[in-house]
Parts: sequence; C-alpha cells; structure tokens
Amino acid sequence: MIRKAERSEIHSTNTVVEVGAVRFGHDPFPVIAGPCVIEDEKQINETAEVVAAAGASMLRAGTSVAGASPYEFRGLGSEGLKMLRAAGDAVGLPTVTQVIEPAGIPEATELSDMIEIGAGNMQNFELLREVGQQERPVLLKRGPSATVDEWLWAAEYVLAEGNNNVVLCERGIRTFTDDDTLDISSVPIVKERTHLPVIVLPSHSAGSRARVVPLALAAQGVGADGLAVEVHPTPDKALVNAAGQLAAPEFAQLMEALGINRMRKAIDLVDRDIVRALSRRRDLALQIGRVKAERGMSVRSPARESQLMEIIREEAVIQGLDPEQVEAVFQVILAGSRAEQRRLRVGGEL
Repeated sequence: MIRKAERSEIHSTNTVVEVGAVRFGHDPFPVIAGPCVIEDEKQINETAEVVAAAGASMLRAGTSVAGASPYEFRGLGSEGLKMLRAAGDAVGLPTVTQVIEPAGIPEATELSDMIEIGAGNMQNFELLREVGQQERPVLLKRGPSATVDEWLWAAEYVLAEGNNNVVLCERGIRTFTDDDTLDISSVPIVKERTHLPVIVLPSHSAGSRARVVPLALAAQGVGADGLAVEVHPTPDKALVNAAGQLAAPEFAQLMEALGINRMRKAIDLVDRDIVRALSRRRDLALQIGRVKAERGMSVRSPARESQLMEIIREEAVIQGLDPEQVEAVFQVILAGSRAEQRRLRVGGEL
C-alpha cells in the first residue's frame, strides 16, 4: 500500500500548502505568531499588530484549549474565535486556531483560515477524519510521545479523507526532563520521508523564554519550512505558558535574526505580482504569435515595438522611474516574447 503522506513515485514533489497568500513548502520561511491563548480582545489586538509589524505571515492563537490541568484557563471559545478573526482581518493576516473536538470544526472552518490539531489530539482519529473532510488546511502537531512514523500515520488519516493540505508541526517530545524537549533532528528525518511541509514550534518545549530564539534559529538551520512562535504583550502575566511566550521586542529581534521583516515581506509580494504579470503577458504574446503565424506575418514588428517603447518611457516618467532603465527591462521582455513565438512555430504547434 502506498501511503499518501510518504514520498513515492506518485508523491515525488513537495506539496505546497496555501493559506491565504502564504505558501508553506514554497515561501522562504513563513512565520506563524500569536498568543498561546486569547485572554481578551485587547490582548489579541495588540499582539496582532506586533506580529504583523514584525513580518509574521499568519496570526495564531488558542480559542479552546485542552490543558494538562483541568484548572488551567480553557480559552474563550466562540467569542475568542470571533476576536481572532477580527484581529487577523485588521492587520491583513490569515489565522489558525486549535480545534479540540469535532463539534468545534464547523465554526472554526467558518472563522479561521487553518485548523490546528494539538499534540494531545494527534491520535484522535475521529477528529482527524472530520478535519480531513473539510476544505481548510490543517496544522498537525506531533504528539509528545509519538514516533515519526506515528506522526505520519496521523497525517494519513487527514489525507485519506481527501484533504491534501496538511502542514506538520514539530513541537517537542517527552524525554528525561520535566519539560518536553524539542526534537530538532526530526525535521530533516521527516522531510526525507514526506512531501508535506514541516514547521517547528519551540515555545512549549523551550522551558524558558531565553531558549525560544536559539531553537527557532536552529529550526531554520535544519531546513524547516517555517516556524510557529508564541507572542504575548506581557508574557509574565500570561494565563497559559508564561515561560515560553516572547514579548514584542524579543519577537522583533527574532524576525530580524531570521532575515524577515515587514518591508522585505512586502517587497516579496510585489515581486510575485511582477512574475505573475510577466506570465500573463507571455500568454498573451503567444496568442498574438499564433495569429501572426496563421496570417503569414513576421514575428518581429519594429513599428509596434517602437510604439510600445514610447508608451513605456512615458509611463516610467509618470511613475518617477528612470525611462532608460525601464526601457532596458522591456527590451529583455520583448526579446523573450519573440523567442517564445519562434519556438512556437518551430515546435509545430501551428
């Protein structure tokens, strides 16, 4: 039997999981950030602004939490989910939150962009089957006592139901310490076995705030496809996981150390738009090339190119750009279009 989560001839290329504009398995190093649990509206709004300003790709927060103790704060449920949605929309970030039982899936699917399966539910097969039947991408945390193989079998339950958008999250395992230990070595191991994206969450296994940053940098160093990290306006006063959440300045420093900030991210988005526009232009140029060939017209049209360059230079001046530089770029683009049209004729498509 060929497992859908395993690399094989059928699944030989890496899966790219899209959540809004974020693409896990493709983007350089997307970072998910936010508080462990939403405590109130002010807290989630402040955190959303902080993580967005630092360049985070997604906003994450717990709304319903299954804690280790029955006396821990359990989250705000539906109200928290609505707060998360509003906070994400306000800063332009897609959101992810944990679902702890099948009954919570419909509302989470409606209000969140990604569904998280916590470590304690990694082998809750009924829950896995239910999220596998949804269209929302799934963030699947590794259980604290799970082997890599068991982790992949958990992903298999989601994939088997038709949901192929699974991101795996290493968050630490039980070892000889009281705290979980981040199994950083699992990242290259599991990436050898699976085509699914793999990210790391160091916040619960670090044991202290001071260790979160070096573990996050280690995740980038071993080839993880991204990071999740917990951020709180006042970590020492956090109701859950006070030791593992970063304050705003610490998170900003981490993002700089990772080589990520808001302006670089914005430039990346603009560059993607440029590439997409070039692809659309190429397609149109090929359509024109077919018409030219059918009518026996030459590939090159000097009069049309001269007219285009005049338009381009005028637009460059209006936009405050150097017309000489812009024309040089378009000369390259035109040369590429002519080459594509010639290949079309030689290739016998016409």
